[in-house]
Amino acid sequence: MLMIFMAVFFVRNLLLPMASDDIAYAFIWDGADRGNLFDGVGERQRITSFADIITSQYSHYMTWGGRVLAIGLAQLFAWEGKHLFNILNPLMFTALALLIFRIGTGLKLRQMNRTYMLWILIAFWLLLPDTFQATLWMTGSCVFLWMAVIELLFLLPFALKYWNPQFWQHPPRWSTPLMALGGLCAGWSVETGAAATALITFFALLHFWRHKQLAPWMVVGFVCLCIGITMLVLAPGDMVRLWLQAQYEYNPDLPPDKYWTRDMYLLNLLDFFSYVFILQIPMYLLIVYSIKRRPKGKRWDAAVRFQTVLVASALVVMIIMVFVPNAPGRAGFFPTACVLMASLTGLRQLMPSLPAWRRRHRSLVRRMVTAVAVAWVAFMGIILYVECDVRSQWMARIDYINAHQDQDLVVVHQIDVPPIADMLCKYWFYSSLTWDTELLAWGADLEPRPDGSHNLMYAQYYGWKRVITDGEDRREADE
Repeated sequence: MLMIFMAVFFVRNLLLPMASDDIAYAFIWDGADRGNLFDGVGERQRITSFADIITSQYSHYMTWGGRVLAIGLAQLFAWEGKHLFNILNPLMFTALALLIFRIGTGLKLRQMNRTYMLWILIAFWLLLPDTFQATLWMTGSCVFLWMAVIELLFLLPFALKYWNPQFWQHPPRWSTPLMALGGLCAGWSVETGAAATALITFFALLHFWRHKQLAPWMVVGFVCLCIGITMLVLAPGDMVRLWLQAQYEYNPDLPPDKYWTRDMYLLNLLDFFSYVFILQIPMYLLIVYSIKRRPKGKRWDAAVRFQTVLVASALVVMIIMVFVPNAPGRAGFFPTACVLMASLTGLRQLMPSLPAWRRRHRSLVRRMVTAVAVAWVAFMGIILYVECDVRSQWMARIDYINAHQDQDLVVVHQIDVPPIADMLCKYWFYSSLTWDTELLAWGADLEPRPDGSHNLMYAQYYGWKRVITDGEDRREADE
């Protein structure tokens, strides 16, 4: 099941061209000229070496944000041209699945069975917020998927020690420096994931201290985690970015005069918190059911305490995001991973009773598995059809512009998705499962405005003069 899922994921990576911020990050970030993402962007210098990435990240840190590790990776892949990313990204998605299993259950990988794998893949398929932007789009994947793997790698020793007190009873010498490096990277990753990781680690330290199991690698790891978070959230560029966005970013849903007002809180509550929470509901149902199946008086055991810490950390981070301007749904990626791990803890508690239940309802189980398999095949067939269609339009456009590159201005047709793509994303809680018109209108496609940042960056990337799309500005039509 995992290999089939990852093979499809790999094909989807191959079908997805560099888009939106991927192109902008192929150039050295010019903080002195408002960076690379605003309309009217000037001439920029292509990244041609690691030294250019370091120069770019220093400017980015001082004038845009603290995600040095994530955006540095994005710039590395943009420089390489995405081929290396296409190979490594499915491996990172596989690593995420295995880490979620190990942390959520405490079991060894050889103990993973079809039930665990099926639940993880269903969650990856339908319950992660904005999966297309958070796991396939190159920049988004570097920020959310790759950083989630780093954060979970840091949490893994704490979880294994919690489930098995004999783990690292005599820690190897390299455990402390390894956890120091892991803590620094996990903290200096992405805000939501780092915050949830810090909360989980804090409660882990309390637990091990109470049980007299606190070890130097735990303390050092947590201290370095806090240092990394400090470097992330106190980046000088964060305040510069807020000012630049207020001055230059087009956002009719949340103009600058509505920052930290009731309108902003309501918008974030509906478009972020409610959206992410609704997707998590199946996981919560499994958690609640697993707790109710425990004998009364024995429900507050190690598994429930573990679930409580994971769920509470996820919810706290999601609540904090309500008070942050421009909270995208994909910011709920790591909190949802935490809830998924908690649901796997519940599934482990239910596992002894599942064989008997399957024997009693054998025909029902067959029908359910068949229905899931058919639905997945149909769903992936639609997804691949949409992404093949968009890629075909994308490549044909590049060929057309190359054939007319001597013109001062080349006008191309905007990319149109098959109608079924809009229906698919609309009816699944407006989640970005694949390309849709809204995603193309708000940053993925070229624009009908001559000074649009994507037009200007694309022209520089491919060596064109000027290019725009025909038709109306779809952002205004979307409003």
